[in-house]
Amino acid sequence: MQGHKAVVWTGSAFAAAGLACFFVFSWHDGASKPLAIEVALLVGLLCGVLTFLVLRLRDVNESSRKLGLIAAMNVQVNRDILLNEDLGLIYANILGYLFRIFNEATTGSILKLGDDGHLTFVASKGFSDEFVGKFRLRLEDSFLYQVTHGNFKEARLITASDFEDVATVIKPDDWRYQSVISAPIFVGDRLFGLLNLDSSIASTYDQKDLEIVERFRAQIEVVLLARERYSANIKRYQVDALSGLATRHYFEDQLAVALERAARYQERVVIGLFDVDGLKQVNDTQGHLAGDQLIAHIAQVLRKSARNSDIVGRLGGDEFVACYPMAKAPAIEHTIQEIRKQLRLNPILTGSGALLVPEFSFGLASFPEDGSTVEALLGIADQRMYAMKQAAH
Repeated sequence: MQGHKAVVWTGSAFAAAGLACFFVFSWHDGASKPLAIEVALLVGLLCGVLTFLVLRLRDVNESSRKLGLIAAMNVQVNRDILLNEDLGLIYANILGYLFRIFNEATTGSILKLGDDGHLTFVASKGFSDEFVGKFRLRLEDSFLYQVTHGNFKEARLITASDFEDVATVIKPDDWRYQSVISAPIFVGDRLFGLLNLDSSIASTYDQKDLEIVERFRAQIEVVLLARERYSANIKRYQVDALSGLATRHYFEDQLAVALERAARYQERVVIGLFDVDGLKQVNDTQGHLAGDQLIAHIAQVLRKSARNSDIVGRLGGDEFVACYPMAKAPAIEHTIQEIRKQLRLNPILTGSGALLVPEFSFGLASFPEDGSTVEALLGIADQRMYAMKQAAH
């Protein structure tokens, strides 16, 4: 915008020079008036052409700069979204990249749509911390929703004339926008939120800027969807769907790491193996839904009783496994016996209305006394668990 003003002033200066020529020629020789007029008109025309060409060249150069920046940033944005665990940092970086491209922006934001239908900040620039903390806006009250009547799929340029028809619940002192680019962000078919670039100067953004933001928005959507699917796959690898415990593969990976650490620092590790008692009978008499309810209940109790450093997993079927780093077997056995006692005192009500008393057998193995490998320790724990089952019959 400032560059445009400079060029306009330059053009005006040339025009003034043309008028000066006209008056000089007129004053010097009255017969030269026709020539003076021609010279003045020619200078004025050249000024206009020069002004247009300079403005056009500036626009082309600025557009090329923005396109070059966005192309260079695409790779970094992809890396940030896919490899960074901190979502807040990801959103802040995305907004930061856009501000590098659109340095004329006054404020900017990424707003996330909550389950309650309200938008809140996940990243912002140019707003006070107090405003960001208190901000909560219905989607229907957003600028984009109002100017499109809720029919938005792409980025939209919102102009000063659009704001004449926008009803806002925000205090006028909190926003003075004349030119805004607002873009919806979809993850798959779900609306994640809105991305906004705001300016208090009219006509700051044009169609080319809109196309750049639209390209950037589409790129973000693709990578966010890839991240979501990747995270879902990781979760399926790590978390058993029924019990909410670690899967067998993930548990074995974590157990190997725990044993390696214990060997290096000469620490103890206790391995626990658990088997739900009477699950087959429950499945046969009450149905598999009741059996699943029993598995999920025992899993929840085991997880709640574990420390943050402990790892509890499901091996499959009716078997669970746990790793207790820096622990001793007698203390762990005491804790597990207390769990068994509480389970017996608190039967669960199945969906069919039957009462079930959750029970399980278990066996423990200690590193390094009982073995130094995953296979050896699980083998010892399994033998001791089987012995407990046999003793109960």
